[in-house]
Amino acid sequence: FEMYHDFSVAKVLDQFYVGELVTHELPVYPESGEFAKTLKKRVKDHFKQLGVNPKNGTWTILRYLIFLIVIFSSWYLQTFVYRDHLVGCTIVTFVFALFTTFGTMNATHDCSHFSVTHKPWVWRLLGSWHDFITGMSEYVWTNQHIIGHHLYTNVDKADPDIVSTVKDVPDLRRIKKTQTWFPRYFYQHIYMPILYGLLGTKTRITELLILFVYRRNGTLKIAKTSTAHWCLFFGGKVFYYTYRILIPLWVGMPVSQLLSLVFLCDVLASYYLALIFQFSHVNTNVQWPLPDENKVIQADWWEMQIQTCLDYATDSWFVTFMAGTLNHHTAHHVFPYVHQCYLPLVTPIVRKTCEDFGIKYNCCATVWDAFSSHVQHLKHLGHDYKPERSKHEVSMLKQKTY
Repeated sequence: FEMYHDFSVAKVLDQFYVGELVTHELPVYPESGEFAKTLKKRVKDHFKQLGVNPKNGTWTILRYLIFLIVIFSSWYLQTFVYRDHLVGCTIVTFVFALFTTFGTMNATHDCSHFSVTHKPWVWRLLGSWHDFITGMSEYVWTNQHIIGHHLYTNVDKADPDIVSTVKDVPDLRRIKKTQTWFPRYFYQHIYMPILYGLLGTKTRITELLILFVYRRNGTLKIAKTSTAHWCLFFGGKVFYYTYRILIPLWVGMPVSQLLSLVFLCDVLASYYLALIFQFSHVNTNVQWPLPDENKVIQADWWEMQIQTCLDYATDSWFVTFMAGTLNHHTAHHVFPYVHQCYLPLVTPIVRKTCEDFGIKYNCCATVWDAFSSHVQHLKHLGHDYKPERSKHEVSMLKQKTY
């Protein structure tokens, strides 16, 4: 609640108070301290001074329309104009993949954080982009990204973005010291950056398992899916596979060529999105908070966001544009309701407030530095022969041989 509202508004919740939780399944945080109150006040005052509504991004809707026009124009060229010309077809596939990714980083991401306008119907409309244009579930994305990742950033067994085991099967990479070390991790800094290209394919499979088999994403339970969400899910799948698969086949595109282009598009988009998000949370600079025996995080939520995020190339307008402003990741995490076009205005305030309170602000000067930090983290954890094993993983190691 405090993530999206002023602290003063939180008093409204007092009328709904029913008592304190005796037990809790997921970690909890101590009350927000002076750092959080000061930071929120400074950002609020800054936007007020500028006379800017942080949810009304400049040219936002026009940008979304441009993305849509380019996406379907490149799809039309790929399907009807260049289907018999491999080079031309490949080029427009690159364009299609790039702008589909832009749409995901902008429209889908903005609406999931309610950071574009104050109108719920706009959020729902933009959210359908993920289902209809990319063929992936907005419902699963929102549960993972908003309810999971942003609340429990880098918290072991809580953040679904860093899940390290699925049904007792260890992950392909080791990014936390609490994970059991296996010999294959020795080369993870080499093979993982290559495998990031399969993220899209993995997501298409795992979202089906999450919705129809597990009913949870990591330790995060999935709430009962409403009829509206089921309609969006199945309607999106029908639309996506019709325009991406059935229509190209109907006009005579060879099956092998079509599947190759669809896979190429997924690989390109996967690299783009995976690296942007991996830079920000899996690197040598950030912290990996561990709750105490009572499942309490030692830092409040605001300080923890600063500790678990990394900014990079924040002075580069080109990187900021290409990354959908997510290179200003710390500002995004502490102010998710602020439209991304305003995040560069927030970053200096975050940096200065961190300095005033003696809190380390994580930032790399260039994209290459951020990439190097990510690879070094993989290498370090892959070469660490003495991991801090959890009781559960020690039990797994005794039961299975890998």
